[in-house]
Amino acid sequence: MVAPAAIVATLAPPAVAAPGVNARVEVGATLVASSVTAEEIERRASARDRARQAEIAELRASYQAAVEAGEARAAELEARLIDAQDQLVADLAADSGAYAREIAVFRGAIESIASTPEGAVALARFNDGDRAGAIAVLDDLRAARDAARQVRADLESASEAREIAVLALDARAKGDPAFDTAAVVARYEEVVELDPGAHWDWIELTRLYRAAGRTDDAIAAAERATETADTDHGRVAALTETAGILLSRGDRAGALERYEQNLAIMERLSAANPTSTEVSRNLGVVLGSIGDIRLSQGDRAGALAIYRRSLEIARRLSAAEPDSSIYTRDLTVPMSKIADVLLSQGDRAGGLEQYGRVLEIQEGLLATEPGSSEYARDVSVSLNRIGDALLSGGDQAGALERYRRSVAIAERLSTADPASVNRAHDLGVSLHRVGDVLADQGDRAGALQVYERSLAIGERLSAADPDSANMADLVSVSLNKIGDVLLDQGDADGALERYRRSLGIAERLAVADPTSIDITRGALIPLDRIGEVLLARGDVEGALESYGESLAIAERLYAADPSSAELSRSVSVSLNNVGDILLEQGDRDGALERFERSLEIASRVAAADPDSAELARGVLVSNVKMSFVTRESRYLEAALAILLDQQARGVLLPEDERFIPVIQGMLSQ
Repeated sequence: MVAPAAIVATLAPPAVAAPGVNARVEVGATLVASSVTAEEIERRASARDRARQAEIAELRASYQAAVEAGEARAAELEARLIDAQDQLVADLAADSGAYAREIAVFRGAIESIASTPEGAVALARFNDGDRAGAIAVLDDLRAARDAARQVRADLESASEAREIAVLALDARAKGDPAFDTAAVVARYEEVVELDPGAHWDWIELTRLYRAAGRTDDAIAAAERATETADTDHGRVAALTETAGILLSRGDRAGALERYEQNLAIMERLSAANPTSTEVSRNLGVVLGSIGDIRLSQGDRAGALAIYRRSLEIARRLSAAEPDSSIYTRDLTVPMSKIADVLLSQGDRAGGLEQYGRVLEIQEGLLATEPGSSEYARDVSVSLNRIGDALLSGGDQAGALERYRRSVAIAERLSTADPASVNRAHDLGVSLHRVGDVLADQGDRAGALQVYERSLAIGERLSAADPDSANMADLVSVSLNKIGDVLLDQGDADGALERYRRSLGIAERLAVADPTSIDITRGALIPLDRIGEVLLARGDVEGALESYGESLAIAERLYAADPSSAELSRSVSVSLNNVGDILLEQGDRDGALERFERSLEIASRVAAADPDSAELARGVLVSNVKMSFVTRESRYLEAALAILLDQQARGVLLPEDERFIPVIQGMLSQ
C-alpha cells in the first residue's frame, strides 16, 4: 500500500512550472487545431476562417520563437495569440449550435488536462505534433496517479480516461497510425465501464464499433446512448445511429421507426422554434433519411414526395440567406435524391438533367472556394453519379470522361491530404468505375492497371487499420475485379487465386460481424466467380458446391430482408446458376424446381416495382431458363413481351436489345 506521505508527494504540483508553457495558449491551440474545428471550418467553406487559421499559425510560430529567444515582446505575442484563438472558436460556436456542443465537450477535456503543469507540457507536445509522445505521457501520469489514489471513485478515473480518449479520437481523425480503430475502441470501452452514464461516450463508441464491423456491439451501445440522452438533440443523435445499424442488418422497418421518432422530435422543435435554421436543416436531413428507406422499399412516389418536402426546406433557408454557401450546398442533397428516383423510374433524361443542375451548383461553389476539399469532393461524387447514368444508357465514352474527371479530383484531394483515410478510400472507389468501363471496352490491360492501383490503396489502408470493415471491403472488391480481368485474359489460375483471397476477406468479416447483411453479402460475388471458374474447368461438383454455398447465403439474407430487391436478385441468380448445372447433369426435375423458384421470386419483386428495368430483366432471364427445361413457347413469349415493352417505353438496357431478334427467331421455328 502507498504511504500517505507518498500520496501527497505524488499529487502535489512541482515547485516550478515548465518554462515556455502557458496553459491558456495550449488549450486554445488544441481547440483551433482539433478535428472538430477543422470539420466546421471545412463545412463553412469560408476563406476568412482559413485566413484566420493561417494567421494563428504564424502568430504561434512568432510567439514560440520569442519565448525561446527570451524577447520582451513574448508577453504581447502571447496575449494576441490567446485572443485570436479564443475569438475564432467563439465565432464558430456562435454560428453553429452543433459545433458549440461538440467543442464544449472537447474543451472540458482539454482544460482539465491543462490544469496541471505536467498536463500543460503534454498538451504542448501534442500541439507540436508529438501526439503519441504526449498521450504516452498522459497515460503514464494517469497510471501513477491511479496507483496513488486507489481510494478515489471510478468516476474520477473515468474523467481522466475520457480526456485521453478524446485526444486519441482526435489523433485517429487526423490519420495518425498510432491510433487505429481498435486502439481507440479500447479506450472508450474503458470509459463507459467506469462511467456508464455519459451519453456522448456511447455515441462515440457506437461509431467506433460500426467502423470496426462490430454491429451487435454497436447497436447495444446505440441503445445505451438513447437511454442516457437528456436532450432532444441527444436522442436524435442516438436514434440516428441505431437506424443506420438496423439498415446494415436489413431491418428497414426498425430503421424507419427510429427515423420517424426523430421526425416527430424535429417537427415538435420546429413548431416551437420556427425561425431556427439549425432545427430546419436537421428536419430536412431526417426527411431525406426517411425518403431513402421509402425508395429502397420500392415506394418511389412516397420517396419523391418526401425528398421534395426536404428540398422546399432547403430552398426556404437558401432564399433567406442567398449569400450563404452552406444553404446553397444544402440544396444539392435533396436534388440529387430526386435525380436518383427519376433514374430508377427509367427517366434517364430527367435524372441527368437534375444531376446537371446539381453539378452546376457544386461547381459554382467550388469556383468561389477553390481550396475547399468538401466542395471538390461534392463535384467528384456528382461526376460519378452522372457517369453511372450515362453508362446505364450505353454511353461508355461519356461515362468514362466523367469518371476520369472524378478520379482526377479524388487524386488531387488525396495528394493534398495524404494522411486522410477517407480521401484515399474515395480515390480507390472512383478508380473502380474507370476500370469497369475500360474492361467493358476491351482494354483489359488498362483496366487491370487501374484495379491494381485501387488494390494497393485498399491494402495500405487495411494494413493501417485492420479492424476497419470498410477498408477490407475495398480490398475484396478490387480482388474480384482483378480476377474478372484475368479470367477474360484466359488466366484462370490467377483469377481463381484472387477470388479465393477475396472470399477469405469476406468470410473473415462475416465471422467478426455475422449480423450485418452488407458484410455477409460480400461473399456472394467471389463464390459465384469461383463456381464459374470451376465449371469452366470441368469441376462440376466443385462448381455446384460453390454455387450452393452462394445460394444458401443469399437465401438466408433474403429471409431476413424480403423487401430487398437486391437480395431477391442474388437469390434468383444463384438459383439459376445451380439450375444450369443440374440441367447439364441431366437432372431436369432439379433444374426445373430451381428455375421455377427463381421465376417466382423475380416476378414478385418486379411486380412490386414495375418501373425497374433491372428487375424486369431478372424475370426475362428466368423465363428463358424455364423455356430451356420445359420447351414451352409461353416462356419465350413472356420474355419477348418484356423486351418489347421496355423498348416501347425507352428503358430497354442497350445490352438487351440484341435478344429481341434472337427470341423472335426461336419462336418462329
